[in-house]
Amino acid sequence: MQARRRAGRTALRGTANATAGAAARPTAGWDAAPGTGQVAWRTAFRVSPHRRPFQMERPAGFLGSRALTGCLFAVYLAFLAWIVLLKGQFSLDVAGTMRSVNLVPLAGATVINGAADYREAVENLVAFVPFGLYLGMLAGRQPLWRGIAAVAAVSLGFEVLQFAFAMGASDVTDLIANTAGGALGLGLYALARRAFRSDGRALRWCNAAGLACTLLVLALTALLVAANG
Repeated sequence: MQARRRAGRTALRGTANATAGAAARPTAGWDAAPGTGQVAWRTAFRVSPHRRPFQMERPAGFLGSRALTGCLFAVYLAFLAWIVLLKGQFSLDVAGTMRSVNLVPLAGATVINGAADYREAVENLVAFVPFGLYLGMLAGRQPLWRGIAAVAAVSLGFEVLQFAFAMGASDVTDLIANTAGGALGLGLYALARRAFRSDGRALRWCNAAGLACTLLVLALTALLVAANG
């Protein structure tokens, strides 16, 4: 009788241990596929409703390449220098024709015949928006202040070159407008990256838009040159 009671208690303990082990077993384990004799790995995933499931990125391809971004940026910088320094001309005759400095914001070139005219400031702002976009696409997740500092440095370089070679007016208003345009471009790319929830997708779409705009501007420039030639 005592032997039977001991055997019963042992069986109960074994059942309890097996139940506890099954409860503590992780959700990932080895399962045998029924009827095949093969072993398959089983893993259970729990995704929080507050977390976005992981999504695989498509291969970068041509439009997702930062090499393309660099080429577009180089073409843009060359075109920008042609407009700012050479005033859209294909000769250096503009050098030595004008040298002036204005250190008062919203004065000088923005005042025409005693009235305020901000068209040039707006044009400068718009012209530097692509600078910020391309810089954001190439720099990735860098602090915003670094991008703005880079835009300001390039804009200051243009103003210094204009003064050094007497190629136009060096105006602090231009520096402010150029920097503001670059900052706007950096902000637009940050918004695009947030909207697409992926740096790769934002890069592809911005490269596509940049390529289309670059080809359009080059075609229009070629037409203007041919018409005036």
